[in-house]
Amino acid sequence: MKGRIWLVVGVVVGVGVAVGDVRYLAGAARSLADDTQRLVATGGSALANAVATTGAPLRVVDGLSAVVAVLVPGVAALLLVLAARGTLRLRAVIAVALAGLGAVSFAYQSTGHALGVVLLTLAVAVVAVALTGPLVAAPLCTLAGLIGGEFLPRLLTGNGSGLPNRPVAELHQALFADPAAPLWLRVVLSVVAVIPFALGVRLILKP
Repeated sequence: MKGRIWLVVGVVVGVGVAVGDVRYLAGAARSLADDTQRLVATGGSALANAVATTGAPLRVVDGLSAVVAVLVPGVAALLLVLAARGTLRLRAVIAVALAGLGAVSFAYQSTGHALGVVLLTLAVAVVAVALTGPLVAAPLCTLAGLIGGEFLPRLLTGNGSGLPNRPVAELHQALFADPAAPLWLRVVLSVVAVIPFALGVRLILKP
């Protein structure tokens, strides 16, 4: 797929911003990743309350909620990559449609006017094709890279805010009735969390 270089550039820039802890940008990505977890935690609490009325084991619900919580940031990044790939495919459709529109003008206008329409539509098509990558696809992948660069290291190390620690503690509580966050469980959940990010990277590299 032509323009894939912009997907790669976007992810590299995003990860670089996260690793370099660039002011404001890295913090915004950290907040976005945290908010996705808060959303899952809120949904998990509501589900747990609903399940409590049925007598089903809450530990199962808490455990599933913890696993989903570490997957959601990666799923968000994956959706951003899918959107970026979609814009690259859409630009080709737009370019062909504009070129077709210019060609059709010959059937309704004089040759001189139609030629002007063709030149205009071709110019717009060239701009659309040229700028879609750096102005649309790359920023989407930059945000995906930012989310991954901010979320995964904190989940694995437990550094930074306490939010990435929450699913680890909740899963340990569900499994062993103890809200601890041991390293081995961090590693396990980190591997789970990497899955959607890995799928996103695969999509970026896929022709």
